Amino acid sequence: MKYMVALVLTMTLSGCTASDWVDAAGGIMQAKDQNEKDARNKRIKAANKAAGY
Repeated sequence: MKYMVALVLTMTLSGCTASDWVDAAGGIMQAKDQNEKDARNKRIKAANKAAGY
């Protein structure tokens, strides 16, 4: 949450347009989704390896 507040404050002070903010927010959400997907895949691979697959 702190990062989102910092991002909003930075973009507000920098004079970015609403479109720039939406693009940045979309990029953050995609990166977060990819990170969660990668973490889930690592857990699955580790579980499969522990199970002997």
